[in-house]
Amino acid sequence: MNILLDGRYNHIIETAVTAKTGISFHITDIQKIHTGAMHSVAIFVGERFSVFVKAGTSVYSEEQFRAEAFELEYIRAHTPIRTPQVIDVLKVGDVALLILETIKEIKPETAHDFEILGRGLAALHRISYDKCGFERPTYLGIFKQDNTWKSTWTEFYGECRLRDTMGMAVRAGKMHEKDCEIIEKLIAKMPSLSLEPKEISLLHGDPWTGNLMYDGKELVLIDCSLYYGNREIDLTTVNFFGPVPRAFFDAYHEVFPIEKGFEERADLWKINQWLGHVALYGDQYKEPLFRAVHRYL
Repeated sequence: MNILLDGRYNHIIETAVTAKTGISFHITDIQKIHTGAMHSVAIFVGERFSVFVKAGTSVYSEEQFRAEAFELEYIRAHTPIRTPQVIDVLKVGDVALLILETIKEIKPETAHDFEILGRGLAALHRISYDKCGFERPTYLGIFKQDNTWKSTWTEFYGECRLRDTMGMAVRAGKMHEKDCEIIEKLIAKMPSLSLEPKEISLLHGDPWTGNLMYDGKELVLIDCSLYYGNREIDLTTVNFFGPVPRAFFDAYHEVFPIEKGFEERADLWKINQWLGHVALYGDQYKEPLFRAVHRYL
């Protein structure tokens, strides 16, 4: 059930938007958004502009929304990439609300459209740092991610991604001791695989095509899980759920050339995604997970 559609939060949203923007905001319509997102979402249409609102009812929703707001503002402050403007984060009883600028999304269809998206992601990755991690934890879906600073990518990926996500799967009752022993073997082997990137890039963290919005002119980033790391893991996420036209990767490569051997390493970076799927859905994802793991043992 979408708790935003019955109008119970209209006055609260109107008051917050008016206060934050300095423009009187009166809701004239609520538009349902058809999405598989884990939260209730809707567009609240006003007389002069509209806002996008996300509602969360879990105990961690407010923390998650505040992290999301911080990340959107971080991108706006540190990169040339557009994000929706953050208007407010509210806690109303047991419900958290995230209010953002509405982006008029256009479905990318042509090679030119995907070239713009590819160049935009490359521009994000051009922002670099001297170590891996981030200044605060972030969320990937329901998972709170450990972004503790590490001096090397192999240490960060082994400790803060593989072992951390494996722990979530164990706590969910989806992985057992023998499963974990195999993952631990891979973590132990990571330093010997010579996987350090030439640059440590600012990563979106979950850049499947649904989170790479297109407004007809440029890339707009949403639903980030920011950290600094190896950009190849972002590139494997782009087409993790379905094929993306070659034009995307060709345009990306023009801006920020992809390092040699990426295709051979791609399955290694997908392992964390498979671990997350095991934590959520169980045994059905163990076959692709361990197929990928054994490839690198």
